[in-house]
Amino acid sequence: MTMTTFRMPIAEARTIGKVPRSDTTVQRAKQHHRLRATGVHPYAIGIALAGYAWLIVLAWAAFAGGPSTLLLVIVTTISLMYFGLLVGGGALSRNMTPERETERSFHEFLDGDVDIATGRVSGRDALLQITALPIAAAMGGTAIVLIAIFA
Repeated sequence: MTMTTFRMPIAEARTIGKVPRSDTTVQRAKQHHRLRATGVHPYAIGIALAGYAWLIVLAWAAFAGGPSTLLLVIVTTISLMYFGLLVGGGALSRNMTPERETERSFHEFLDGDVDIATGRVSGRDALLQITALPIAAAMGGTAIVLIAIFA
């Protein structure tokens, strides 16, 4: 097995001249030309957290005492860590694009768009997607507790 290498003779090599460079400064948008915010409003996250908080408070009210208390402590601790990280990350994060507004009212959120990984959805759809599961879990948990207490 032989190995062949192809090399360009030094005499045929040519030098590359100076390459013109374009201006690389970043232009910031003027304040009155900024794009509208497309993030999730904090109230939407608050509604979801309130649903989960209702479920945990309801479980404590119905099932605290006896052997199930340790399980409730574990579930509450894990929930506080999980939701604490979500709330902390959301509170400390910011909009990463300098040309976009960072704040808007809840009404503007509902009537506007929200950026997600696959594109954009309306604010009402985003609110429904964020809050449907926690509210359904709170309603289901309420039904379970009422059945457990009154049955």
